Amino acid sequence: MPPKPKFTKEEIVRAALELVRERGADALTAREVGNQLGTSSSPIFTVFADMEELRAAVRAMAKARFDAYMAVAEDYFPAYKKRGMQWVKFAKEEPRLFQLLFMQNGEAGMDFDRAVDEIPFGKENDIRIIMRDYRASREQAEHLFRQMWTYTYGLCALCATGVCTFSEEETAARLGEIFRGMIYVLAEGAPDVQPTADFAESVRLREISPDLGGEKV
Repeated sequence: MPPKPKFTKEEIVRAALELVRERGADALTAREVGNQLGTSSSPIFTVFADMEELRAAVRAMAKARFDAYMAVAEDYFPAYKKRGMQWVKFAKEEPRLFQLLFMQNGEAGMDFDRAVDEIPFGKENDIRIIMRDYRASREQAEHLFRQMWTYTYGLCALCATGVCTFSEEETAARLGEIFRGMIYVLAEGAPDVQPTADFAESVRLREISPDLGGEKV
């Protein structure tokens, strides 16, 4: 008869997640998780087949925490701009979880599209939101996503690695300026992206607010 688990799966994953939050992903070893639980590493392997299974569970819990940050944006308009703010906020408040989710994926030298696919951010959801809120074509939405993703990821990485820190107001100003610039570039027609009357009219009517946080709806 297999030994009765001393800890539940959720208890072990939560302990491992706290270990990563405190010390980073490199600390996620069986011995250190056991120390976090106040025991040996043995109880881990009564509920997990190996450390890879535990690491996957930790990543899933970290992703759920990130998703909770991003869900806040659904209560704001424009939702897409608020999502950028929340991504930076997550990087500032949970730097080691940001590194786990967004700075340890894929291989060196990947092209942009593969990198975006490897990093669990939600490209298709963003494109859907842009098309919905700005009456953008798929082509326009993809172009805006690529440019904003690149810039926002840069701010996040600076915060998560401790190189820089930005207040909410500074983040709003930086992202807002880039966002408004890209909106108007697309309204006029970017290289290889044709302008559309619906998108240009949507921009004119909305007069893109400088408050990146948007308004609650």
